[in-house]
Amino acid sequence: MNLNIKKIVIAILLFYNFTMNSQDLTDNLKNWVSISVSYGVNENFRVKLSQLSAHNITPYTYSFSQTKLALSYKIKRRMYVEGGYVRGLFNDSKSLRNQGATSGWFNTLAVDRVYGNFSYKHDLVKRLSLKHKIEFQYFFPDIEKYKTRSLYSARLSYNVKRSSLLPYLEAQYFYYQGGDISNGIKRFRFKSGLSFKPIKNSSMKTSIYYLFQNEYNTNQLPDNDYAVLGINLSFKIN
Repeated sequence: MNLNIKKIVIAILLFYNFTMNSQDLTDNLKNWVSISVSYGVNENFRVKLSQLSAHNITPYTYSFSQTKLALSYKIKRRMYVEGGYVRGLFNDSKSLRNQGATSGWFNTLAVDRVYGNFSYKHDLVKRLSLKHKIEFQYFFPDIEKYKTRSLYSARLSYNVKRSSLLPYLEAQYFYYQGGDISNGIKRFRFKSGLSFKPIKNSSMKTSIYYLFQNEYNTNQLPDNDYAVLGINLSFKIN
């Protein structure tokens, strides 16, 4: 990655961090814009930094922001473990304050989590692959729906011949534990997207996607269902 691209990436990350005015999650149609940078420490270790900015489309308002810092280790080809820290910033509300959320920037409240995951990708047939990921998340402070959350995701992707195009479908299942509701699988996400390189022979990748979330069996607490139109820009620094 050349110096100019590095400066652009840093500027975007700083902009997201210092201009966010987030609100609570709602069932509005959403737009998620994210940027991620990974740096290769050596052949096996990578440091990752990403920033997500979420907005409600109807009406157009800020929804939340999320900053992630992680370390990834390649066990062998297509097999990885990763661990990291995530800070989410939400609109100041009595509900979140009662749950112990801490003060964030610009009148926001912060909910933090640490996580660890394992992923493995393998070919089904030529150009068609399946990636599995298992992740465990621990939240602090404890929130109403869960103290810990686990998820399993499966992503089916196809590498279009002689191009960087990679259409994919992904399903995610979330298991909630330790909250005010009964333990169990409480959330399903479906994601359909297309990954590609907008600039040939560059380290930048773009992914555009549609995501649908359905939450269920949350007892006395309201379900959080919504749809997302999203875009992600990712950069690798070797």
